[in-house]
Amino acid sequence: MSQAEAGLRARKKQQTRQALIEAALRLYRERGLDGVTVAEIAKEANVAPRTFFGYFETKEDAFLGRGDDRIDLLIEAIRSRDRRTPILTAVRPVLLQDREPHRRQQQPANPSLSELLHHPSIAGRLRERWNRWEDQLAGAIARDVGAGPGDPEPRVVAAAITGAIRVAAAAALEQPRRRRQIAERAFELLSSGLSRYGAKGSMPREKPTGGEPRHT
Repeated sequence: MSQAEAGLRARKKQQTRQALIEAALRLYRERGLDGVTVAEIAKEANVAPRTFFGYFETKEDAFLGRGDDRIDLLIEAIRSRDRRTPILTAVRPVLLQDREPHRRQQQPANPSLSELLHHPSIAGRLRERWNRWEDQLAGAIARDVGAGPGDPEPRVVAAAITGAIRVAAAAALEQPRRRRQIAERAFELLSSGLSRYGAKGSMPREKPTGGEPRHT
């Protein structure tokens, strides 16, 4: 397969995936999650039901859309950065990236869709995904900085980064026109405490000396 053919195939797959996501969102908006089947989503997107399962495991995943690819981008940004670059600086472009800026600028807030985030099956699926992504990110950070077993810092940093992504993801539904502004604010809050984490040559943290503080 030539490079041009591979590129065309990748674009077609992305178009099909996006068509399924948009079809699912239209139907969920009209009928709610429980009133929609996978077969109906596939029909709305003009594909066969088996095609749906080539992209998503469940109808909840179609609502949640993309995610694994963003975590992959975060991990790659950490792995490939200059060793003097702090981890948060390296992942910032990925955290702030908006893949559909023009469509989002014209998209109104959608309470019916944002409320679906609290649907039991979607909330459960989302927790599974966040936990998996946090594990993957924490592992990548630990390997990158050479953290020892039991070191809590990679997990804390991973939790902070995934927390910022969660805020941006919720904003994309609840306040789509302010999505980037909210994501940038979340990043600023992270930066206040993690701005130098993972940068070679940064000041080592102080180790606790033990014992209770003395009061005079």
